[in-house]
Amino acid sequence: MRTVLFTDFETDLDRSLSEEVTADYVYMYPPRQAYAPVASATMETAIDSSLARSDPLNLYVHVPFCRQICSFCNLYAVVSRDQDLFERYVDAVLRETDWYAPHLAGRQVDTVYIGGGTPSQLSARLLDRLIGGLERRLRFDRTAVPEVAIEVAPDTVTAEKLTGYQAIGVTRVNLGLQTTDDLELGSIGRRHDATDACAAIELALACGFENVCVDLIYGLQGQTPASWRASVQTVIGMGPPTVCAYPLTLRPATGYAARGYHTAVPGQYAKYDYADAALRHAGYRQETHVRWARGESGGYLQKQNHWTMGCVLGLGAGARGYLWDCDYRNGYSARHRMPVLREWFQRVEQDGHGRVDGFLMDDEERLRKALILGLQQLDRTATTTLLDRDPAERFAPELGAYVQRRLVTLTDEAVSLTPTGTRHRDVLVQPFFSSRVREALTAYGYDHG
Repeated sequence: MRTVLFTDFETDLDRSLSEEVTADYVYMYPPRQAYAPVASATMETAIDSSLARSDPLNLYVHVPFCRQICSFCNLYAVVSRDQDLFERYVDAVLRETDWYAPHLAGRQVDTVYIGGGTPSQLSARLLDRLIGGLERRLRFDRTAVPEVAIEVAPDTVTAEKLTGYQAIGVTRVNLGLQTTDDLELGSIGRRHDATDACAAIELALACGFENVCVDLIYGLQGQTPASWRASVQTVIGMGPPTVCAYPLTLRPATGYAARGYHTAVPGQYAKYDYADAALRHAGYRQETHVRWARGESGGYLQKQNHWTMGCVLGLGAGARGYLWDCDYRNGYSARHRMPVLREWFQRVEQDGHGRVDGFLMDDEERLRKALILGLQQLDRTATTTLLDRDPAERFAPELGAYVQRRLVTLTDEAVSLTPTGTRHRDVLVQPFFSSRVREALTAYGYDHG
């Protein structure tokens, strides 16, 4: 993970700002590179205590299957179109759900998110069987869940499939567009062109989903300022309720790395600036440094819940769970993809769950997590009530330095990033990483995965 080392806080802060240093997108804390094996009994105790809480739950189901692995992809995915394997996989996810179900029956479910991979390879019938199985085991009603979402690749959907998803209760689709430039699509390994991709978005918008989110990536190999502007404007012209613009994350064991594209990408802040200005001008409100929404239906509820300390139960190969007393992971490798899937099947069959490693949380790490993930707009009163401690008081010197540089506004009620602070958000959260986490990140090696 690309981090920024703050040895002399204010000096390194000023250098990072003046030199426009970039860091990887921090969408969880601690990052997965800090995970390590945890004794089974210890992990189960932490899971038990987490799931005994009464706050609403968020469900994340990972579906790892893709038609191809994109050049930039550092996520866990497996190339397959085997429908029999998809059926077997759904059966195994539901068996894994059985392990957690005794802790959760009747607990309020706020969000269900089917991510990947490319879960839109699943038919509406199979997706219905998956969601229905979760409903029966955890005793919730999908029609009462505010957000039921699925990630969709443009080349895997038709009007019939999207209509089927809408009919079984999916309220939001996330379309991984990434770019509208045909050369860039070819470079990352996509087998469709921009015309087909945009047609899929138009289909989704016409099907009646409450929310359609379109993802873009800036920093792709060969991307120019002009092609980035064109992608942003094309998406704006289609008018989805939610747009996400993510900075490229570069990792070993990807197609990009094999081609030698593995260093920090110049000009990233300029591309962010353009997207932010263009989307605001088009009537979108900025929710985070990667997400813009408009209208009442725009947004991304599961991420909002997670970033305000809500528990996320992860199911499936490659899934991660973010709970009160622990994080856990079911497996990962960008080098050995199919073996990881086979191992997950074996663990679910033998142990009832797929967990391989994780991270035990304590009061200090939770305090850091609340500030790192919530820095965009942290409700001090709610957070202090939840954690019995105010993160703004714990990290007063650092936040004071941010206030002086007009990166943060600080009141008795809230900590909020300014527009400049939002621009540098992934760097500004770095000083709040604990020494325990930073040491684990430094020691992490990508050779195994």
